[in-house]
Amino acid sequence: MVLFSPTIEVAIGLLIGIALMKYSGYMKHIQRELGYIASAAPFLLVASVLPTISETFPSATNAIWYINMIFIIIAFILVLIGAITMAITIFSKLKP
Repeated sequence: MVLFSPTIEVAIGLLIGIALMKYSGYMKHIQRELGYIASAAPFLLVASVLPTISETFPSATNAIWYINMIFIIIAFILVLIGAITMAITIFSKLKP
């Protein structure tokens, strides 16, 4: 069932986190970095829908599993790049 997939929960959490960033005051400084994180959400949404396709077409289960893993790895890399560049940007703007 798609509604209880952990990847869809992570994707929705990423999008909610980006929406709540507007109130933190850092939004104007880290807009480029949030773009990396926001671009990971569609990959996670597609990865959460792919298992239902494998239930419909059992012969394509292995191919769908590999595609699912590729989408999850791409999303992880995008979130990691966004988080690292965001941390560098935020910590470089802090004054001692």
